[in-house]
Amino acid sequence: MRALIVSDVHSNLEAFQSVIDDARFRGGFDQIWMLGDLVGYGPDPDQCIDLIRRFDHLAVAGNHDLASIGRLGLDMFNSDAADANRWTSTRLLDEHRNYLDALALCEQADGFTLVHGSPRDPVWEYVVSADSAQATFEDISTNWCLVGHSHIPFVCRESVNGVRFTETMDGSVEELGSGKLIINPGGVGQPRDADPRAGYAVFDSASNTVTHHRVEYDIAATQEKMRRHDLPLFLVERLAHGR
Repeated sequence: MRALIVSDVHSNLEAFQSVIDDARFRGGFDQIWMLGDLVGYGPDPDQCIDLIRRFDHLAVAGNHDLASIGRLGLDMFNSDAADANRWTSTRLLDEHRNYLDALALCEQADGFTLVHGSPRDPVWEYVVSADSAQATFEDISTNWCLVGHSHIPFVCRESVNGVRFTETMDGSVEELGSGKLIINPGGVGQPRDADPRAGYAVFDSASNTVTHHRVEYDIAATQEKMRRHDLPLFLVERLAHGR
């Protein structure tokens, strides 16, 4: 079993397609595990939903997914994110709204808990601190937890000395054992770790590992579409910097 682990695609079709192509080149996958925010920010929400639906996949909802279909108010978003979600809402076909509306907030697969934010707050909490990580370890019944939301790839381990975060690099391999882990594959469509390449990970049950990868994509093509749709300039420009 090989699972392609992705999060925060954010309507970036070029990035999402490049991730899928790269994962196929590196040995392929049997299923996609999507950790939320398939839409929002970017120019191709319907196309990204169509793309993931071509594959066997398991997906959870993120805050932007819920906001784009009116299940979450926009008062908690900054002005650029709110504007992008309003625009996304006008673009979604009914079948794509129904797809997003049917997504669960939490799923389990092959020893992993899948959420967007955290198990105790799947929609909003960022797992980026020792406190949030410890709460995650206490809230899950599985050994391993996959999260998104922060757009930063990392591995967090539980140990006798507390919790330890390690940001992962392209090619980082994490061996899965009996200890508890939290893993973030990074952002596909809007990385925020100063590396503009799309981030993803692959779980391989045969080797019991999760491997992190980065892949370049046509950022200029995505930016051109965003400008054409008058999406916020800050969202356009940040793609080139990975911030």
